[in-house]
Amino acid sequence: MNSKKLMIVTTAYPYGKGESFLQPELEQIDKYFDEIELVPCWNPDGGKPRRNEHPVNLDYVARRWGRARAFRVLWAFAGALVTHQWFNEFSWIVRNKHRYENLKELVRSLYRAKLFESFLRNRTGRSQVDLIYFYWMVPELMGAIAFRQACQPGLKIVSRVHGGDLYLDQRRGAYIGLRDPTLRGVDDIFCISEHGKSYLEENYPFLTATVHTARLGVNDPGARNVQPSEDPLSIITCSFVVPEKRLHLLVDAIEYLLRVSPWRKIKWTHVGDGELYDELRASVAARLGTRAQVIFKGYLSYSQVLAMYRNEQFDVFVNVSGSEGIPVSLMEASAFGIPMIATNVGGNKEIVNVENGVLMAANPDIETLAATLLQFGDRPASIAFRQRARALWEEKYNAAINHDRFGKALIKILE
Repeated sequence: MNSKKLMIVTTAYPYGKGESFLQPELEQIDKYFDEIELVPCWNPDGGKPRRNEHPVNLDYVARRWGRARAFRVLWAFAGALVTHQWFNEFSWIVRNKHRYENLKELVRSLYRAKLFESFLRNRTGRSQVDLIYFYWMVPELMGAIAFRQACQPGLKIVSRVHGGDLYLDQRRGAYIGLRDPTLRGVDDIFCISEHGKSYLEENYPFLTATVHTARLGVNDPGARNVQPSEDPLSIITCSFVVPEKRLHLLVDAIEYLLRVSPWRKIKWTHVGDGELYDELRASVAARLGTRAQVIFKGYLSYSQVLAMYRNEQFDVFVNVSGSEGIPVSLMEASAFGIPMIATNVGGNKEIVNVENGVLMAANPDIETLAATLLQFGDRPASIAFRQRARALWEEKYNAAINHDRFGKALIKILE
């Protein structure tokens, strides 16, 4: 059998804090390839990589962010104007709202596509790859498609899609640069949810044969979270602190509960940081004070999150996002048998239901969210929720099963 080489294009992994959920996937698909090369699009602060067994190629990072960045970007943009079909998208942009944002998006997509094409053309001294797997649907995909047309017709190109890289309504201008030619050029698209698959099939009927569902997953933690036995009601959230996560709704709900029931004891633990982190902490201090016990843990590594679930006790995991794919944080809670509350956005309804928690409306009012939190103060009744949460993880989100299946799908594309 010929040697098979896979290139995985990431946002930053193995650098930075994000994309930690790639690790359990790599553990499975590694079995099916002789070599896996990681190509991040960004190296935050020039930091050191996390522990990783695969070679990392930083040549694209150097092209995009290196000392000659301004020259390279201008060169790439000029080249893309000649080689890529962009006029129809430009015409649409100037006829619609959000022209400035969308023009920036088109320019960014064009130069990133051309930069990545140039990166692939100049991979001197490295073995030829058989398949390029983009973990997100990013502009660099179009560059890989252009490279294949010019240099390597047998190259296979696939992509996952999640949330922000999929749904147009999550973009202020309802536009993603070079979307149509990218979708037409990629070999196969793997959605992390049935909701995402349906969205693509409905909006791009020509994709029916090439779009699939390939769920993410988390490894078996080998333990269950212990249910609290006494006050306070213990709530856990885990997300970046950014606008779309809407953590202010939880502050509103806790404040409401304390106002109508001053004697009630509530503990809220949040894991994760982000652009609104300091603002959220200030809001909690001003509005909740010492009436609720609120613990901000900041960023935790994947192993630290697992240790927290093993060592601390929680009644319910809460997700109040305005948009999602399917959060890996829900999968982690499910694996530990923690009941879940989530808003009905994106693929959340595929993991949260009446058996393992509560699926709320996409935009719940504060009283409803508060009342929903209180349901999990009934601990005897919550035992069934905890059992079913774990059962759903075993059925749908076991990383060893899902990612092994995905590795086989990649090999099938090559064969």
